[in-house]
Amino acid sequence: MTTTRQLDELLAAAGEAGRTLPPAAETAEVHRRLVAEIRLRLPGAERAAAAAAVRSRDWYRHLQVVDDARAALEAKGEEPDLRVGPMAAALRVGELARHLRALSVYPAEGEVGV
Repeated sequence: MTTTRQLDELLAAAGEAGRTLPPAAETAEVHRRLVAEIRLRLPGAERAAAAAAVRSRDWYRHLQVVDDARAALEAKGEEPDLRVGPMAAALRVGELARHLRALSVYPAEGEVGV
């Protein structure tokens, strides 16, 4: 289970990757951690959408987060390619971090509801 501090550190590492363009292996590790955390939090967002009144603002908001996160995983959730340049890797990490920020309000598997 990821603590709030660990989540903040992961998001900070993702943001820093865009500024410093670290080595591919370092960016790949951040990528893997982001994907894992998104996969842990996505069911919480899906449960929130299912619990919301259909067609309510909350329902649409939850569904948007779910749909965006699923699309990001589909497009960028594969194992990171260490051959891509540091800028491309940093952009992928930044995109995943954006979706994790949106999912951060939802509990990860095993966490008590937020």
